[in-house]
Amino acid sequence: MTDPDVLTEVPAALKRLAKYVVRGFYGIEHALALDILIRNPCVKEEDMLELLKFDRKQLRAVLNTLKGDKFIKCRMRVETAPDGKTTRHNYYFINYRLLVNVVKYKLDHMRRRIETDERDSTNRASFKCPICFSTFTDLEANQLFDPRTGTFRCTFCETEVEEDESAMPKKDARTLVARFNEQIEPIYALLRETEDVNLAYEILEPEPTEIPALKQRWEQA
Repeated sequence: MTDPDVLTEVPAALKRLAKYVVRGFYGIEHALALDILIRNPCVKEEDMLELLKFDRKQLRAVLNTLKGDKFIKCRMRVETAPDGKTTRHNYYFINYRLLVNVVKYKLDHMRRRIETDERDSTNRASFKCPICFSTFTDLEANQLFDPRTGTFRCTFCETEVEEDESAMPKKDARTLVARFNEQIEPIYALLRETEDVNLAYEILEPEPTEIPALKQRWEQA
């Protein structure tokens, strides 16, 4: 008996999540390849070649990138032809549970990097000595100030320091995280919508399927 909470069909929100991510962070070739796997649960490499009209080397590069980033999985099957000859074929599919976890991890990693850059930009040296090249932060400005001359002087060689333009905070550094969250909000919304989705095993690890358009084409041929 099937658990009523276990879905036997991939929700539209999960499919949209896969499309948004690959179109936002990868090239058009990757988006086209993933679209085929979104529409067809488990597809043979030769069928993808026929549909996409890529050369094999190009398709392998695209699939290896998506597989390396854990957006898709690959299964190899040994098949026997009518003449008794056996051949190996690669089948590709999306494990949506893995895809969701990967998307969460990658977005969190990107956000942490932006936050780190933001912190670094506010803690960098703001003053530099033109003689001994010592650098000082904004927090050390009170130690550099010379009340006799009204200038900021190096604590090592007493030369008047200069503002270090190369170490100035990045433009709009403080707004980077907010901008990132705003741009990624559609993906966050889909992640929240699919948070409690529980897919059946046969959906997560699907069996190969025939593509109707290709089957019809071969029958006509």
